[in-house]
Amino acid sequence: MKTVLSLCILFVVLGNSVSAQQPVSEFPKLTGPYLGQKTPGVTPEVFAPGIISTEAHEFSCSFTPDGKEFYFTRRDPATRNNLIMVTKMVEGVWTKPDVVPFVENTESFEPRVTADGKRLYFTFAKPIRDQQGPPMNIWYVERQGADWGAPQNPGSPFNPMKTMYVSTTRDGTVYTTDISDGPGKECVAVTKPVEGKYQKLERLGPPINVGAQDMYPFVAPDESYLLFASKRPAEGINSGLFISLRKQDGTWTDPQGFDIGFKVGLPLVTPDGKYLFFTAGERGKSDIYWVDARIIDELKPKTD
Repeated sequence: MKTVLSLCILFVVLGNSVSAQQPVSEFPKLTGPYLGQKTPGVTPEVFAPGIISTEAHEFSCSFTPDGKEFYFTRRDPATRNNLIMVTKMVEGVWTKPDVVPFVENTESFEPRVTADGKRLYFTFAKPIRDQQGPPMNIWYVERQGADWGAPQNPGSPFNPMKTMYVSTTRDGTVYTTDISDGPGKECVAVTKPVEGKYQKLERLGPPINVGAQDMYPFVAPDESYLLFASKRPAEGINSGLFISLRKQDGTWTDPQGFDIGFKVGLPLVTPDGKYLFFTAGERGKSDIYWVDARIIDELKPKTD
């Protein structure tokens, strides 16, 4: 397996980032792309320390296609609820992150804006009719001007509690994590819209879904490649990121990846294709990282 990032370098990054993650007491004036942060090279760095990545538990993020809205999840230290947060560029200045209004301070996480920017999918602790057990389902909101509409239940094949973490292509195809078999048996699945209705989930076959848990997919908007997290005990990988290229016949190349020695997942490539974002850290205390997307080119396997 091709090693892309040095384990020792990443541990240095993690160690050096701790002191930089203290929350900002007075919110600064942030201008420019990516909250005005200095862009990273090929060594991952904590994104917006003290502003986005703090002493709280932050994970899973998404940008709107124009790069002017950034959504992420933060765990409220008081209630222990996960809540979707947003910061927006308004008249050239980024706003202080706040809870999105459409979740009403209800447990919510893993926001994902679609490739066309018309929807935002997320996991929501809002029950649906006749549901048994904890209400953790996929919901979405639709763009209405500068805001989002009320949460809507997409129904089958997403619910009840069948999927988590949505990524879309430009034509509306959805890649997601199929959780219908329960914890420890997650896998990457795809569903395509036909006449406006999403079809039955199809789990990707080998060489995808050969790990103990293949999950958290990010698909390129043109469906040319797929990033996902996987546990592969036989290879000594607790949770690493992998990439697979889509062949002309619709099948996938053997995934290539790297193990950084700690849990990592929830990948996202920015709409401009310049940066890879991901979540890493201890259980219940993660941060959001970013790195130059050039590492994706190094990860890409050779096509046949």
